[in-house]
Amino acid sequence: MGNKGTAFDKFIHLCRDWSDQMAALEEEAERIALMQAQLPNLLLDSALVNAILESIAKGVPGLNTARCGIFENEILLYLDPRRIFSVRVYFHRPEEFTPIHDHSSWGINGTPFGTLNVVRYRRDDDGSDRNRAVWAVSEELALSPGELDVVHSLDAGIHQTGNASDQPNVMISVYGSPIRRLFVRIFDPETGRIWKRFPPKIRKRRLAKQALREYRNK
Repeated sequence: MGNKGTAFDKFIHLCRDWSDQMAALEEEAERIALMQAQLPNLLLDSALVNAILESIAKGVPGLNTARCGIFENEILLYLDPRRIFSVRVYFHRPEEFTPIHDHSSWGINGTPFGTLNVVRYRRDDDGSDRNRAVWAVSEELALSPGELDVVHSLDAGIHQTGNASDQPNVMISVYGSPIRRLFVRIFDPETGRIWKRFPPKIRKRRLAKQALREYRNK
């Protein structure tokens, strides 16, 4: 692998170092503060970013790019063996945004180049209806390389990320240990409806179970 392998190995060693540091911290706020200090170092390290993108584009041993998350533009780069955190990369095409969604954990997001656009939302209803919500934009951010957005779990972290420019961009994110659920909630701006999005593997199993029920009842 030569220098490319060595550069990606540096990323893995960096993640292991983060793991040791996070394991020594008990409070969520402390872990967030740690990553606010650490993630810009990765985002602004051109050799590391180049190694990550080349590894995805060409493939390296140990990197399974099929390990996608809930969103189609998401790739899991590193999953801490102790499940303390994960590192993920997201690709936004020009003028592309994710659906409005929440998260199952805290997260830190940033970009190594271009501009990362983030739209934060607040809920304006009491949350009593699990299937519908009322929300409004609370803040719009345009992050430059090395700048960060902190996202929290559930209603405190409803947002969407994307790319308002005419050039592709990349988002690199660190997420903490998730709460015990296997989905994120998607908020439909047209209808106010809330629906659950599962990872592709789980979605396929759920579809198979639904089809099986229909088949047995035919």
